[in-house]
Amino acid sequence: MANIKNMEMAEAVSSKSYISIKESFFGLCQKVIYVPTGSRVKALTQEYSPDEGGRLEKLLALPVDKLKAELASKGKPVTAAVGHYQLQACVSEDRQFCAVQLFRYADLMYHPIAEPRFFEGKDAEIVANLI
Repeated sequence: MANIKNMEMAEAVSSKSYISIKESFFGLCQKVIYVPTGSRVKALTQEYSPDEGGRLEKLLALPVDKLKAELASKGKPVTAAVGHYQLQACVSEDRQFCAVQLFRYADLMYHPIAEPRFFEGKDAEIVANLI
């Protein structure tokens, strides 16, 4: 499991009014809460092969209703141990909040493909199923 404060989208996530971050033990420990439901937010990182990452890039560009239909018909992209694409995500334990950002590997590092996207409620549940 990744640490939210080490993620590229940490500033964007922490700037949201519905996210509360509480630090303890001299700032070494951090608890991130989705305020409307009081649920903890977990960070994760997954990697994908070029084919699956390209598919994931297209899926994340779709509106949520079309994303749901696409996942129902073709399933979710398969992760890889080491991949050309990296997905960074923050998901609340109750799946009512989800933030995602996709990166592509180039020049010896991962570069963001797009800005972070944020989802709440039913939309967040659908996107969380993608992960």
